Amino acid sequence: MRSEGVLDSWNDERGFGFVTLNDGERIFAHISAFPPREARPTLGERVSCAVEHTSDDKVQARSIRYLAVSQSTNVVRRRPGTMSYVVLVTFATAISVVTAIGELPWWVAALYLATSIASYIAYASDKSAAQTRQWRVSESALLGLGLLGGWPGAIVAQQRLRHKTQKASFRQAFWGTVVLNVLVLAVMTTPLGDRVLEFARLLLAASPA
Repeated sequence: MRSEGVLDSWNDERGFGFVTLNDGERIFAHISAFPPREARPTLGERVSCAVEHTSDDKVQARSIRYLAVSQSTNVVRRRPGTMSYVVLVTFATAISVVTAIGELPWWVAALYLATSIASYIAYASDKSAAQTRQWRVSESALLGLGLLGGWPGAIVAQQRLRHKTQKASFRQAFWGTVVLNVLVLAVMTTPLGDRVLEFARLLLAASPA
């Protein structure tokens, strides 16, 4: 037997919220009970669910179904993910080409791969910690990995795990690290990089002993 209600509380970082049923009862709802879709659950959505009583006398929602899907929400949330993958594919293609033709040392691509794997693992660990209320991976650590070259793996983790995609301040800082990392790569692997290094040598030589 299914009941209907409204999602009146939602913590996207932790992946859970509460549904208020039509009879006024308020029950716990975990992200795993929701059907898969591109947009995350949002406040005010009407849902139906099976009500389950757990062994520790708690009540929670199971087999949740959306009764009405907000098309505007889907549109708004689809674009950031699409653009993230466009940036990722463009960068991966560019770095593969310049490495293949010998314009970029192979270890640079290897470094991006290694830090991307580490970044994905860090995001997955943070996602799991958020859901189980364990010790979280700091945002500075996630951003640091991105700055060191792990941002491609971070993009994959954000979109596949639906993690760190809603907090505006983090998203702005994250894309800032992406831009900075790509700029440093461009400077160090183009003729401009030689000028920067020469300028740095001149500054060091001119500095007092």
